[in-house]
Amino acid sequence: MARGAAQARRKQAAQTQPKKKRQAAPSWEEQLFFSRLRRHAKVMYVLLALVFAVGFVAFGVGSGSTGISGALQDLFNGSSGGGSSVDSRIKSDQKKLTENPSNAALYTDLATLYQQKNESSSAIRTLEAGAKANPKNLEILGALATAYRQHAEAARTDAQNAQAALNSTFFTQPGLDTNSTLGSAFTSDPLSQALKEKASSSFSKLSTAYSKAESAYGRAAAAARGTSGEASAQLQLASIALEALNYTGQLTEVQTAILAYKRYLAIDPHGPNAAQAKQTIKQLQAYLPKSQR
Repeated sequence: MARGAAQARRKQAAQTQPKKKRQAAPSWEEQLFFSRLRRHAKVMYVLLALVFAVGFVAFGVGSGSTGISGALQDLFNGSSGGGSSVDSRIKSDQKKLTENPSNAALYTDLATLYQQKNESSSAIRTLEAGAKANPKNLEILGALATAYRQHAEAARTDAQNAQAALNSTFFTQPGLDTNSTLGSAFTSDPLSQALKEKASSSFSKLSTAYSKAESAYGRAAAAARGTSGEASAQLQLASIALEALNYTGQLTEVQTAILAYKRYLAIDPHGPNAAQAKQTIKQLQAYLPKSQR
């Protein structure tokens, strides 16, 4: 009887104890929510990457570009860097010059457009025409001198490259007399002869280009005589003459540089470049015969 009472109590306690609920599976709404959350997270990653990339393009970070303004300008001017726009402006300036051939500003603007297209010869021809129509215009003459100098610098690069190409394919053995029969055979092959001719032609063009640049600076200095810009023009003339001397070896360049420096000292004897001008004159005079000093 006692055993039956104990069993009854255990049964009653089991009935009164709360049953543990089984964890229900996520409802379809919850599953859809987490699925959407994962998809949105992926989209956000893509959007962040896109914003980061667009930031680089728009603001020119790390690219050296001018940013979104430059990109928009390229967009409106065409994918070729505004080539079509430059061409249309060239045609417009040419038409305006036909109607008004003495307009100095049109010549300099047209020359600048040609330079943007790397057409230096056309830029020089334009400025020469402008100088003919406006022989005293310092802006045109200064731009013309600069254009000739840039042309000379390009010719110098071409000459240096031609010489380097010749040196790299010079097959003569060390110590071999190039005047001998064997030595001549090593240096008379078609490739060497072609490179020699190219190097010679390049240095000839270089000498001519610097002579033209020196002449252009001389014209600018002459037009600036008596003006506030003459001192600077004389220094530029002396500078280009010394550069030309390196490639022509002509005493006329020495004389031109000396006269330009002396004129500068007459204009500004206590100027910032006076001491250097005096020192350079002494050094240059050593190259002249005593009768020409």
